Amino acid sequence: MQKINVIVVFGGRSVEHDISIITGVQVLNNLDKSKFNIFPVYLSKQGEFFYSKNFYDIKTFTQKNFTYKKDCKNVFFKGNAIYSKKGIFSKKITDFKFAFLATHGACGENGSLQGLFELIRVPYSSCGVLQSAIGMNKYLTKVFLQSKNLPYVDCFTIQEDEKLDLSYLNKTGLPVVVKPCSLGSSVGISFCKTKSQVKNAVSFAKMFDNCVVVEKAIENLQEVNIAVLGNEFKQEFSDIEEVLKTDDILSFENKYLADNSSKGMENTKRILPAKLDEKLKSTIEDISTKVFKQLKCKGVIRFDFLINKETKEVFLNELNTIPGSFANYLWKTKKYDFKTLLNKIYDYCLESFNSQEQKLISFSSSVLNNISFGSGSKINKLK
Repeated sequence: MQKINVIVVFGGRSVEHDISIITGVQVLNNLDKSKFNIFPVYLSKQGEFFYSKNFYDIKTFTQKNFTYKKDCKNVFFKGNAIYSKKGIFSKKITDFKFAFLATHGACGENGSLQGLFELIRVPYSSCGVLQSAIGMNKYLTKVFLQSKNLPYVDCFTIQEDEKLDLSYLNKTGLPVVVKPCSLGSSVGISFCKTKSQVKNAVSFAKMFDNCVVVEKAIENLQEVNIAVLGNEFKQEFSDIEEVLKTDDILSFENKYLADNSSKGMENTKRILPAKLDEKLKSTIEDISTKVFKQLKCKGVIRFDFLINKETKEVFLNELNTIPGSFANYLWKTKKYDFKTLLNKIYDYCLESFNSQEQKLISFSSSVLNNISFGSGSKINKLK
């Protein structure tokens, strides 16, 4: 069987750039090489694309003297192909049939990059533009959950040009969690017990985003995650994990720096499977399924939940449409190694793409034959 040309895009204009590199390198090294011809595409913080076979090695990005503009080929997309460019000259590197997106955060997970592949009509490994945009925006996620009568944490927002109105805290009470609206990896997040801390936290979060979310802190907190794999036609569940933390919130340090490891979210300390009763487990799976199906998600989504251990209340905190290392660590008890998971993502997303390709994209009409501008005369030819 002829192998399939695929690209793996990682990096991006985001504070999660470095985490995306970890995910990208792990994807590159775990894709099925008997099935795919793999082409690594690195998206720099300046928004430029580069290609190099050296991207398989994480050390490529840790070398102090590494300069991607010098050591790699600057590339651009033309249809479903990538070309290298040097001055006025260009050379085709490859065409491709599928894109694995390993980009986290803004300009990669928020629907912008997904829009590129929608335009050139190439299937890709994550949710579509709308789902990605909603998932990236924590406030819009809550609006969606409210519309479906699904549980979420109360909050209020502060825009870039707004001053903090402390009376809003009457809605949430203290303590609260302050976070940038459209960011991930726990960057810019603060746990606040006093009004003074809230003021400082809002100023800090505004350094990363023009919208800040202030939400009620859940008491007796237990944080659990579940991944859902599939498309609009079929879904599969991972086991549920409990994430262990050393701070009031799950911090960037908890996630990625606990053991000075390069394994991404796989490095986080966890209990897998989480010790939950069947009712809680069923509730989490039910909410995840409803969101996945209602939004018509595809690929792998990681759903992050907050539980009040005393009252057993469950809240969906956020959904990650491109989870770190595609949440491969959550599937190990299902006997899915990373290679198997990536093959399944490919199959599910290709099925979804092929289904959409069957829809009509043109509609014949005579509207252009009857158009006129101002004078009332028909436009019959170019002048």
